[in-house]
Amino acid sequence: MGAFSVKRRLTTYFLLIATLGIALSSAFGVWVYRDRELSSARQTLVELLNLMDAQNYYTDAEAWSQQLHTAAPDKRLTIISPEGEVLSDTYGQVTENHADRPEFQSALATGWGEAERKSDTTGEMLLYEAKQFTDGNVGRLSMPISSVNALVLQGLVGFLAAAVVALVLMLVLARKLADHTAQPLEQKEEELEQEGEKLQTVRSEFAANVSHELKTPLTSIKGFTDMMSSGMVKDPEDQKRFITMIGVEVDRLIELINDVLKISELESVVMPQSDDRANVLSVAEECRAALGQMAEAAKISVNLSGDNAEVAVAPGRLRELLTNLMENGIKYNEPGGRVDVQAAQRDGKVAITVSDTGIGIPKESRERVFERFYRVDKGRARKTGGTGLGLSIVKHIVLLYGGTISLKSEPGKGTEITVLFPAVR
Repeated sequence: MGAFSVKRRLTTYFLLIATLGIALSSAFGVWVYRDRELSSARQTLVELLNLMDAQNYYTDAEAWSQQLHTAAPDKRLTIISPEGEVLSDTYGQVTENHADRPEFQSALATGWGEAERKSDTTGEMLLYEAKQFTDGNVGRLSMPISSVNALVLQGLVGFLAAAVVALVLMLVLARKLADHTAQPLEQKEEELEQEGEKLQTVRSEFAANVSHELKTPLTSIKGFTDMMSSGMVKDPEDQKRFITMIGVEVDRLIELINDVLKISELESVVMPQSDDRANVLSVAEECRAALGQMAEAAKISVNLSGDNAEVAVAPGRLRELLTNLMENGIKYNEPGGRVDVQAAQRDGKVAITVSDTGIGIPKESRERVFERFYRVDKGRARKTGGTGLGLSIVKHIVLLYGGTISLKSEPGKGTEITVLFPAVR
């Protein structure tokens, strides 16, 4: 088989694999995008119902219907008595009893109800959210699922554009690999398949994670601004609270972007400068001072001990590493706990150990905690903040300076992370 034929077949096979991977990942991305749009729509309906219930003790059906018709004409508001009688409906007079509607029954039983079904009144597929108000009546908001599908179709253009760009990049990559191949066709085909699958997995995971992390605060910001611009939030205290929450989400976006840029910067550095050096305990003291307010608020003590050792690491990089490790020790700890930082020099190496008395890490998560965007406890992570990139940044810094990192942890007792760096000679 000639060299040209080998290159052509290699290029063809690689493109076929890449195309399949892009198609599958794009289809999955569209499905995830639609699911998140539905979740976002549900959250909007929930926030509107909460806002209505908070305005008055008694249901003001007519006033709410007028406000909703002005601010969100695509949404339908139905006020239903506990017996199922329709007291008000923005679509007009409804005489049919709604006691058999699943979302109404769930709201009476648990306080909240939801459903995706065809409307018995209009005949179109609707997304329903229902809430039992303080006075016992049930408020039900609905919107056409077709509006969510329309948004997904608009987003599909972006997915297609990304797929085209990816295919062009894959074509260039396939040709370069084929030009430099000197191995038998069977071996090269296997390597290309593995490389293609790896690239697609990394691309899909990174794209999905970044999209999710960016969309969550953006969705919240949009929801708050929509309600404020529509005039539905009139109370000055509520307006101030909404502005504060928007500020929190903006800070979250900035933190995420900064961490992504840090990882990109670390990946772009080929090798550190030979004259880099930093004193471990001095840098740790700076980190303790910077985290003092957080530690005091969480009632956590931070202790430093060990040898006055220096490592062949830039002070800024070491500060970033220790800040991430110490901050995690404070965040995932219990009141009255402690974080200990110890430096020990031996055999030309400096061991930096950061241990805490916190909640610990389950065995099944210890292998994954250094992955990008991985969170052991997502609920606690949302409460304490953070981007899920801290330990990934730590790992990149360790690898950049030729170090090693190890982790020991036991749920309920705490976590110990040890980093080994070359000592300054």
